[in-house]
Amino acid sequence: MDQRVMLLAPDHVSDELGGSYQDACKVLDLEPIPGGYAVYLMDTMNHRTTVIYADTGPVRQAKQNFEGGGDGDLSATLNLGDILDIRIGWPEELGGGPRCQFCRHTDPAWLYEGAEVEVLLGEPLFGVGPPQVIGTDVVGCMDWYACSDCYELIQAADQGSWHRLLDRYGSHDVPMPVQAAWREFWLNHRRPTPAPPPAWTPARRRALANHIRLHWDDWVARYPLDDVVFISEPGTPELAGVNRALAAARAYLDRPPQPGRIRSYPAGLASIVRADGDDWSLIGRTDAHAIILLDDVPDVLHPLKGPRTTSLLHGLKELLPHLTTE
Repeated sequence: MDQRVMLLAPDHVSDELGGSYQDACKVLDLEPIPGGYAVYLMDTMNHRTTVIYADTGPVRQAKQNFEGGGDGDLSATLNLGDILDIRIGWPEELGGGPRCQFCRHTDPAWLYEGAEVEVLLGEPLFGVGPPQVIGTDVVGCMDWYACSDCYELIQAADQGSWHRLLDRYGSHDVPMPVQAAWREFWLNHRRPTPAPPPAWTPARRRALANHIRLHWDDWVARYPLDDVVFISEPGTPELAGVNRALAAARAYLDRPPQPGRIRSYPAGLASIVRADGDDWSLIGRTDAHAIILLDDVPDVLHPLKGPRTTSLLHGLKELLPHLTTE
């Protein structure tokens, strides 16, 4: 079983969610409460579940242990009475969007319509180990996502490709229930179609902003901003959105936002600064460029450079020590 645990509280919101505590609660459809939440993301036998706890103590203890040089083991006992909600799947903002259902790649390129399989389990052999698979029952159709590499193996449709597909599961022993479900798909699926892009949401924008800051050099290499021709025609719709976002970011300097909406990360002798608003995100290096993402122009990078941009990034960074969770 794969498990991730996230602390969501007034004093902590993960970088991938970004924004403030109130922003993150809105994204996850939770009511902000003073003590916050512990969000457990569990992946068992290719099924994902989100469990939300009101008790954040075990997560805080593990976090403190990790920051003190320990392994961050989450060994504290969880009280089932503190479970507030159990949800099928993971929130898209925390990696729960479409993924390859064979190797778990987070950017599937193909979509199949295939069998929805119910695996029938019996008692473990000799009463030891996992339950036996005693059969399968096709109960309908469902979407199966595949990355490009798994797609090639599925399309090859030979025994060698089947074994290589099993090898891509991510561990040496593919559970028999998973193999049984995959076998039904292998024998019964329609022609693939290109997977549709995920819907653009404010949380996806913030997740992309976090990805850009994590891989800043790669993004700049892919999109060399020094080669961009910068324009300033006021009638350009995209620029109108950029100007609104810049005005909102500059307003933070006079009216500081909720904690979490501004973040700074060391980058050599410089810093990467990130700021989030209701419908925009700004990411930039204090010694280079900046990029704005807008909700009304999805999947478009809007580059910025110049002394005013540099001054804004430095001003946002200097504001951080004055933001509190009170």
